[in-house]
Amino acid sequence: MLKPVVMVMALASAAAVAQAPSPQGGTSDEIVVQAVRPSEHQVRDFVRNLTAVPSYGQIGRFHRPVCPVAMGLDAVQNGRIAERMRRVAAAAAIPVAGADCAPNVFVIVAPDKAAAITELNRRFPAYFSQMSARHVRELTHSPEPAVAWQLRGLLTQDGEEAAKAVGADYYTIKGTQSPSRIKAASKPTFTASVVVIDVKAAAGLTLVQLADYAAMRAFVRTDPGKLTEAAANSILNVITTPMGEPVPLTLTAWDMSFLKAYYASRLNSFAANQRSEMRQKMSQDLGGEEEPAQ
Repeated sequence: MLKPVVMVMALASAAAVAQAPSPQGGTSDEIVVQAVRPSEHQVRDFVRNLTAVPSYGQIGRFHRPVCPVAMGLDAVQNGRIAERMRRVAAAAAIPVAGADCAPNVFVIVAPDKAAAITELNRRFPAYFSQMSARHVRELTHSPEPAVAWQLRGLLTQDGEEAAKAVGADYYTIKGTQSPSRIKAASKPTFTASVVVIDVKAAAGLTLVQLADYAAMRAFVRTDPGKLTEAAANSILNVITTPMGEPVPLTLTAWDMSFLKAYYASRLNSFAANQRSEMRQKMSQDLGGEEEPAQ
């Protein structure tokens, strides 16, 4: 994979500084807004809709410290977005790298989302190597104003990086722990995350809103389109909500609770058990009735 620092410099050039109306500054230090006591089905729907993984699959996450970088706006705005994402990660107990880290979370605000993705694919095909050509085309021409994807790897139960067999497209898993039917022998990991946002969709948003939205798309593999009307209010709706309608000013209590529960779930469990853990943690965190683990 290309060196992250080289990619940052080139991505900034590819994204270009958008000349459309830029997001507002935003100075709030608050991470979440007021919570509303949840119902059991709301928590269940929220977790299920934002973890679209088969029951016997596994939910991926960053295991190495995250190092966000933003580009496409002016230097001060880019810096504020990255710093806000660091604060969100720390509040959710997501490992955060030091100040001079090599970036692995890229947030790009582009004047033309499709053109930016096309240029990225041309110059950095390694960041699209886990997608089919059809998937790349769908991503490029998606009508959604923002897209996100993660590059994934595999770790053993011991936390070591799993290697692919020579000349094959599968992993060889070695570990010191005994095999089990209730625990996986490996765990998926995010090695990098990319979020591309069309600047027209960012117009009118504060930097806090933009950063919090990016955090929910980058730190977790979420699809805002899967949120149902019955689900709790989320910062994930801030991009697509029509102008003039109310939107969260920051991460909601549901969003923060979800991030914390997501990264606190057991690493080697299968998705069904991870979701059960997350529901229980969120119900406790938000003040609802505790749902027994299944």
